[in-house]
This record gives sequence, C-alpha cells and structure tokens, in this order.
Amino acid sequence: MQGNSDFGPHKKRRTIQDYQKDAFSTRVTGILSLARSGVGFVTPENGGADILVPERDVGAALPGDTVEVQMLPPERPGGRPLGRVLSVLSRATQDFVCTLHREGRYWTAVPILACGNRTFNIKKPGTARDGDRVIVRFSAWDNPHLNPDAELVGVIGSADNPSLDTLAIEKAWHLQSEFPEEVLREAQAVSARLKTPGERLDLRDACIITIDPETARDYDDALSLTVDEKGRRVLGVHIADVSHFVREGSALDQEARKRGTSVYLIDHVLPMLPEQLSNGVCSLVQGEDRLAFSAFITFDGRGTPVARNFARSIIRSSRRMTYEEAMQVIEQNGAGPEAVPAHIRTLIGELHALSQQLRRNRFDHFSLDLTSNEPRLILGPDGRVTDILPSEHNAAHELVEEAMIAANEAVAWELASRRIPHLCRFHDAPDPEKLEELRTSLEGIGLRCGDLSNPGVLLRLLRAVRGTGLDSYVSMLVLRAMKRAEYSADNEGHFGLAKRYYSHFTSPIRRYPDLVAHRQLALALAGDRTRQPARETLRAIAWSSTKTEFNAAQAERDLEEIKKYRFLEEKLRRGKPPVFDGVVVRVMEFGAFIEVPALQISGMAHVSAISSSFLRYDGFRQHLTGGGLDIGPGTHVRVSVTHVDYEQRHIDFTVREVEKTAAPDFALSLKEKADAHAPAGRAARIPFGPLAGKPVPRTRKAKKAGPATAAEKKAATKRKKAAAQKEKLAKKERRADKKAARTPKAASRLVSRPLRPGRSASAHHEP
Repeated sequence: MQGNSDFGPHKKRRTIQDYQKDAFSTRVTGILSLARSGVGFVTPENGGADILVPERDVGAALPGDTVEVQMLPPERPGGRPLGRVLSVLSRATQDFVCTLHREGRYWTAVPILACGNRTFNIKKPGTARDGDRVIVRFSAWDNPHLNPDAELVGVIGSADNPSLDTLAIEKAWHLQSEFPEEVLREAQAVSARLKTPGERLDLRDACIITIDPETARDYDDALSLTVDEKGRRVLGVHIADVSHFVREGSALDQEARKRGTSVYLIDHVLPMLPEQLSNGVCSLVQGEDRLAFSAFITFDGRGTPVARNFARSIIRSSRRMTYEEAMQVIEQNGAGPEAVPAHIRTLIGELHALSQQLRRNRFDHFSLDLTSNEPRLILGPDGRVTDILPSEHNAAHELVEEAMIAANEAVAWELASRRIPHLCRFHDAPDPEKLEELRTSLEGIGLRCGDLSNPGVLLRLLRAVRGTGLDSYVSMLVLRAMKRAEYSADNEGHFGLAKRYYSHFTSPIRRYPDLVAHRQLALALAGDRTRQPARETLRAIAWSSTKTEFNAAQAERDLEEIKKYRFLEEKLRRGKPPVFDGVVVRVMEFGAFIEVPALQISGMAHVSAISSSFLRYDGFRQHLTGGGLDIGPGTHVRVSVTHVDYEQRHIDFTVREVEKTAAPDFALSLKEKADAHAPAGRAARIPFGPLAGKPVPRTRKAKKAGPATAAEKKAATKRKKAAAQKEKLAKKERRADKKAARTPKAASRLVSRPLRPGRSASAHHEP
C-alpha cells in the first residue's frame, strides 16, 4: 500500500509526549510512507502519532516497507517526533504504477503517486514503449546512492490516453473492481430475504422521502418528521437494513470487510457490496416496500434532543427528491415546484427549519465549519475533462447532513448508555505542534489569531475569511492541522463536530463500520449481549476500516489531481492558456504563490511573470511593491497558466491583472469579522467543544452617563485606576497561562488528552 498506512490496532494511543520522554534511546517499528517532497512518515505498529523522517534519513526504504526507526530529538521543544530509518525489516510486496521513460540506453520508471524522489531502473522494458504507463515490482537496491532496480510486470497503456487514468489509479491503490463469483452468487440468493422481513414496525403509510443527487443510483437513507402528543418534533431517519441481507461471517460480509468502503471515482463507483444489493433490494426506491432500520429522535423547541427510539421497520418511500428540487422548495418557502405535492413541500420546509436550528446549536458548541466546495469535473466519453464547474453545498445538503449527524449521535449515545463496546468515529484534538505550524502559516498571510487550541477561535477564523478569496486556502491549512478522523473501539469524542459520543450508522451500503453498528444496535435492542463482538474484534475492524477509508479518499483525490493537470496541459497544447481568478497566499523575494479557488489548486508566479518593473520585496510585510503594484497575502489577481509539469505537479502562472488597492490587512479586520459572525454564546476556555460545560450567554451592559460632580469624578478616577491594576494582573496571569500551555505537559492537558465517558461534564445531558 502506498501512502500513510494509518493507525493499527492498539490498546493505548501514544502521543508526542510519549516519544519525548526518552527521545534519544527509543526505537520504533512501523510502516513507512513517503510524500512527493521526499519526506517520510512512519506509522508505529502499536499505534500513535506518525514519526516524521527527513528526506536525508529515509535511507533505502520504500513506501509500505516495515522499518526500524531511531527516535531523534525534535527540532524545537514540544515539536513533532523525528526519526531516522536504521534498517528495513521487511519489504512490502507491492507493485508501483509508473510512467516509463527512456534516457539514452537506460530506462527509468517514475511513480505516478507520491513516492518521494524515488524512480526505478528498468533493465528489460519488454514490449513497453517510452511514455507508457507500466506496473513495476521492486527487485533490488544494492547502492542507496543510486535508484532502486525493478522489473516490469505489466503494461497499462500510453500515459497520454486519459481513458486509462482510472485504471492506473485502481492499480496503483490496489482497488478491486470485480467481485468473486462466490460473492455474486450469494448476493443473488440473499435478495430473496426481502420477502421474509420478520417482525417489523410498519411505516408504509407514513410520509417518508429520500433526498439525493440527480445522478444517484442507490438511496440508503430516508427522512420523516412528525409531532408527538406533547407537540415536540420527532425526526425519523430511516436507513436501509443491510444487516438483514449481509449476515456476519458470510462471503458477502468477508468481502465487505475487506473492501471497507465504496470508492467514488470521477467516472464510476467501486461499490462495497454487489449491485444486486446496493442498487437493488437495499435501495430505498420510491413506491417500493423496503426494509429499514429507523431512528426516531425527539427535539424540544430549542432543538435539543430529549428522547430517542429505534426499530427495525418496513417503509415505502413517498417521493424521491433531488437536492435541486429540495432547494427550490426551500428558496420559494414551499411554493414550488408545482410538480412536488403540497404535503411533501411542507415536510421539506419543516425539515429545513429543524436542520438550521441543529446547525446553529452545533456551531454554538464550537463545531468546526470546514465545508469546502470541491470543483466538479465534467468528463467526456474519452475520459478528457471538458469542463470544471463549482460544486454546490446549499441548505438542501445541510438538511440531510444535520439529520444524519443527529442519527449517528443518537446511536452512539444508545450503545454507550448500555455500556456496550462499539465502533466509534473518533476525531482527536490537534497536537500543539500542529497548531503552532498553523499559527505560523496564518501569520504568513497576515492573519493573527488568539488561542488556536480553543475551537471557538478556529470557528471564528474560518468565518472571518469567508468571502475573501482566502477561505479555501485557510480551510486547507486548518484541515492540515487537524488529525484525521478514524474508527476506534473506545469512546473518545469527535473534536471537529464537538460531539461527546459519535458513531457511523447512516451508510451501511457503502461503509462497513455502519453495517457493524446496525448489527450491534439490533442485538442491543433484543437484549442479547452474548453475541456482541469483543473489543479486540472491534479494534481490528476499526484499524482495517480506517486504512481502507484513507486509501479510498487518496485514490479519489489522486485521480482528480491527474485530471486537473491533464486539463490544463491540454489547454496549453492547443494554444489557449486558461485564465483564472486567484488569490495570493504567500510572497517570497522570487515570486508569489497563488491559489486558484475554482480548481482548488496552487502554483507560482515568478517576479518576472508579475511585472516588467522592478519589484521590491518587503520581508517584514511579505509584500512585493513597485511599478504601481502592491502585492501581498490576500491580493486578488487574474492569472494565466504558462507551464504545467505533470509528473512533479507544478504549475507556473503569469499575472495578467492585479487588484489595484493594497492587500487587505486581515490582522485588523479579523477581530471585527469574527465578532460579527461569532456564535451567540461561548465559554472563555473550552478545550473540547461542549465538554467543559454549557456555553456562557453574552450580555451587554448599558452605558452609564458620565459623572457630573467633582466627587463623582474622583470616585470614577479611583475605580478606573483599580480596574487598570486588575487588568494588569490579569494580563500577567494570561501570559503565564500561555507560557504553560506551550510546554508539552500543559499542551497535552489542554488539547490532546483523550477524553472518556465520566471524565468531564457534558453540555448535552443524557435524556
């Protein structure tokens, strides 16, 4: 496997501080992954934080190899653990997809995925030609100062053929497109179980709808909303009951666990389950009887969950809605489109009102808004990108998202309240070192923030840059600082969503952990604790599911990246350099780095490609000035693409237009914009969302009239001096707190310490 192998099964999660206790003598065994820059990352076998290996210390190791690492002292106190590869314990038996090049009498193969600066020497290319995509297998590496040797084991086709991009990515990430015959036969047989539903709650007469993209082929979730006898809203989330068809230990189950997740590539999907299930009996088709697992969450007038119930059910979808249709209903306040029945429009309006209330509540408890509008690539029949359009994320998407989050949280609460070990969706707080790197990057573009360990500050930061052109870049920086979400057998909370308990339940067609959650919830409702999986089994499933999820996400991103660069390269070849609006994110003495939000891709413009005039570099402000221009972080520019290095993933820009006004001073505007978009209530210091207590409502004191008499003036002066002295002492205490927070021990206490049930009070009390 190429890329980060992610966390393995573990009993105790290691943190950066664990390595720092004995940094000079610790030796760690783990799996190596390499970035395109050559930097390595070793994921310890016993789990924990990845160890950074500088390029000079990687040695003769390749991605996927099991290596022994000597721990090195961090570059600065509290910094990320560093390491040096001492030896390769075992080579990964894997193939690399490369592009074959001929250089005189020699042949080299350049990997299409991040593999550091490694290229392979090929002695016998066989029938392969220069420029072909090939599959190679490592054979020997006698001299670490030279490239490793590899043998050619397969030919995919010409690298210039865009229709082969998807196949190349599938081979590079070892993704399976076909199902074994045994699995297909079983899928065909279990479809008959639709006729034997067993005892279920009959909801076929209820008003239930699905909301999905126009191009969706499977529908695994449906929604309803009713009012109980007390006038409270009851949200119904109905999920396809995949566990009724896929029984534990069957061939279908083993294949689903092996795949872990469906992979959504640009031009097609590699499903976790065969089509007979994913697009057949498990798809909640309009007007057809389908088996579901229903979660009912009752909300009070403030949008707080006060009760939850679960039942296996049989439903009949009343209407299949698209996001576009739902958005029309929301925008027109239920007036249209006329093709949608009135009672369906009313339901969508009520669901929208509830979702927006839940969304506000979530952000008031410091859930992070990291929604990113990824560009949508339109492919032609030959696999070429014909257009790149912005993807939409609107209130219709939020309606479904909030309902799914509510159901996932309710299931986690239910299993936790019954003290049943289960698969959780775990998202840890960022490491202090990562937050320091984020602070440095933000200051580089003129953003000076407060305590980034406070989720409220991160939330206000993301809202402050919205609409400035820097939003996608800042979101990317924040995402890099965050730890990856993973699956865990321990309840440790979700930092990004600010949830104490959170599991995945709503997509059993495409995620194996959701299927496991269905089985566990069914056993819990039946009162059967003996058949619940052991914690060690859950840990193994969590590890494999996290790994396959990471591989799937990387494969999707790699294919999109290939298509973007191919699109730009094709435009240049035709003599039509594409022109985009961009924003400067960093300025150096030799040029400016520019982010193109429409593509979510970045490149560089050399000073000679910015202006023919002499440009002076102001290192203090990080600005380039001269010739009537003032270019700094945040400056909006219009650029054309002049060069694309497909293999190295580099783009060169030429600046055509520059915003004539000076670059915005975000350090000044951040506080103003942050306060304007800040949540209605917040606590002073909350290290993990709602876990430190309920939000403190903001109050404003009315201004009093100034003193009129000399005595009043004297008393006012005395009070002013006392207040100044108090503020001076408070500043001193804050400086001491900040200094303590920078130490590893304090940082761990405030940010990184895993939080478990019963260790702290929650803003959401168990109903």
